[in-house]
Amino acid sequence: MSYKTIICGYLYRAFDSCEFLFSTIIVKCFQSFLGHPSSGIVADPAAAGPGLGCDRATAQLRVFMYDLPPEFHYGMIAKAPFPAGEIWPTNASELPVYPGGLYQQHSPEYWITSDLLTSNMPDRRAPCTAFRVSDWRKADVVFVPFFASLSYNKYSKSELHTDPNRQLQKKLEQFLKRQPAWQASGGVDHVIVIHHPNSMHIMRDELCAAMFVLADFGRYTSDVANIDKDIIAPYKHVVPSYSADDHSYHDRDTLLFFQGAIVRKEGGIIRQKLYELLKDEPGVHFESGNTQSDGIRSATQGMRSSKFCLHLAGDTPSSNRLFDAVTSHCVPVIISDEIELPYEDVLDYTEFCLFVKAEDALQSGFVINLLRSVKSDEWVRMHNRLQQVDLHFTYQHPTQADDAVHMIWKAIARKLPSLKFSLHKHNRYKRSKQQIYNIKQRSTTTRTRL
Repeated sequence: MSYKTIICGYLYRAFDSCEFLFSTIIVKCFQSFLGHPSSGIVADPAAAGPGLGCDRATAQLRVFMYDLPPEFHYGMIAKAPFPAGEIWPTNASELPVYPGGLYQQHSPEYWITSDLLTSNMPDRRAPCTAFRVSDWRKADVVFVPFFASLSYNKYSKSELHTDPNRQLQKKLEQFLKRQPAWQASGGVDHVIVIHHPNSMHIMRDELCAAMFVLADFGRYTSDVANIDKDIIAPYKHVVPSYSADDHSYHDRDTLLFFQGAIVRKEGGIIRQKLYELLKDEPGVHFESGNTQSDGIRSATQGMRSSKFCLHLAGDTPSSNRLFDAVTSHCVPVIISDEIELPYEDVLDYTEFCLFVKAEDALQSGFVINLLRSVKSDEWVRMHNRLQQVDLHFTYQHPTQADDAVHMIWKAIARKLPSLKFSLHKHNRYKRSKQQIYNIKQRSTTTRTRL
């Protein structure tokens, strides 16, 4: 081992205790002296392409991530068990591939974890918004790397005698409550991704102090999840991205497109009623569909050849259909009164979407006349805006500036002031609680001696 390697090793171990100014110096030390890291995950420079790189000095968020056992994350999808004692994949090329099909739509947990995992590796060239630190006391937030949606999808319908999803949730809750970071904040500064509406259903109430990353609030009471403390993240679109979109207004022959389940429960009752109103209108494609490969293929073709795409409330206020429409550059028509949208504090959806209240939509002729009133130049502006914002709803690894992962981290960063406020309130009686604990301990000790 060369003296340069030894020096860089010492610098790297001291990395998190250095001031921000020295972080870039240490990274450059690794890159220039070694040409590669001594260990750990490294983002593929070729895949990442040109970028600003990731360092603690420029990242908006400093994030501590628990080293949970693989069974909570990549171990669910790894082809073979991790070697004994190993928690994470040894390098970026060995990151297990997330399952395909509809599993993909609730995969933000995977993309966020993968981005954070590679953030503090010296050869990463992709820019970052969040940087992983090794000391929770120096972090803005604490990230919990549990693939909750995958756990639900993979295990909840298991034929095993025990329910692994339920067991993992209980183990996670026990783990977190023992951690000094959780005890110090009551969990207020912790981030947990529970994107599938049924994920973490056993322990979500117990862990509700944390900031959740969700698809919507459809299956939560307001004391468990709400817009003040939590983040809405986009679904991962199921249809392919339409980067080579050359369809103009006149090339899209279909006026309005919907393909999906028509009969739904709860808030989705409106689908059946709208079907009856719209099915025979000229220029409207309103049909049931499936989620198999042929259904996805026909939905892709249909959205790309349509001017407007219908997003209706289903079992929950949101669905991946909205984000399929966005990436197909088909102007979404949103009829879902309770929907919450990702990054709406910085993104004006009226620039590329139309919103219709459910009660208005059920008036005969209302929706179709509204769409026919949109002139070609107005539609073109909305279409152009869709192409501009498409990246904000795209999950990928390595990440790209302002893609979905970066937008989610930025949304978390915008919560920091209110998070700090909650944390300070939580700590108001910290000294008093410690005093009460000390009194009880002394009392217990006295009784024991007697």
